[in-house]
Amino acid sequence: MNATFVRTCALAALLAATPVASARAGDAPDAAPAADPQPTTLDLSAPPAMMPPASTPAPSLELLHVIVPDEQLLGVHYRPRRGGWGRHLDAESVSQIHLGFFDPEGAPGSEFLLGIRGGPMLSPNVQLGVGLDWSHIVDNTSSVSQQSTGPNGTTITVQQDLSRASTNLFPIMAFLQVSGDDDMSIIPYFGIAGGYEVMNLSADNYQTNQSFDATYGGWGWQAWAGAALPLSGRVRVTGEAFVNTAEPGRDVTSAVDGLTYRETVKANGAGARIGLAWGF
Repeated sequence: MNATFVRTCALAALLAATPVASARAGDAPDAAPAADPQPTTLDLSAPPAMMPPASTPAPSLELLHVIVPDEQLLGVHYRPRRGGWGRHLDAESVSQIHLGFFDPEGAPGSEFLLGIRGGPMLSPNVQLGVGLDWSHIVDNTSSVSQQSTGPNGTTITVQQDLSRASTNLFPIMAFLQVSGDDDMSIIPYFGIAGGYEVMNLSADNYQTNQSFDATYGGWGWQAWAGAALPLSGRVRVTGEAFVNTAEPGRDVTSAVDGLTYRETVKANGAGARIGLAWGF
């Protein structure tokens, strides 16, 4: 585009705007008579950079103002933290191994106890499962037959075993256990169980060379109450006291009269167990 064409277009635009301005001034009813227009001088020799800029339309007031933030939050993903020091079991099944003692009624001593139980969690506070315990005790009767003095004054004692007896009890039971909420720092619980108990009694009399061995069985039940201390999300230390009630028996046929008799042994007593429970 050359300079002559630009100058011609600018002159045409200026002449076209002059009548419009005059018409608008004449439309006003009270407007004073317009003075004679002065001739407008347009310097066509001015360079294009010095010419007045073409008028641009006023910007519209109806503008859509869109603010685009520099940063966008697409979402916050988090896992809510639970109470109780975050030590929730969150398991579908829980197992426990424990040891302790069982003190039968009328027995001269307590029996060592070892056991395990486990099963699914019906709800966060209720568990249903199966347990097995083994309580064992050995009782030896002996007499001192001779004592002597060995080298350096050591006393040497010679004992003679007169008899030996052992008891083994195996309760096999289904249980229902209810515990407190996981939010508690120490979680109480209690349970009841019922099932079949097997007892084996054996004895040897070394003086008469007589031996006895018999196995008894019968239904029984247990109840316990205890507390659990959470160590982590899936492990707890447990401690509980329990009672056991059972009367296992067996049928014996007499060699004298041929009649059948029912022998029973009471396995009632109480005890305590400590253990470790974990979930998976």
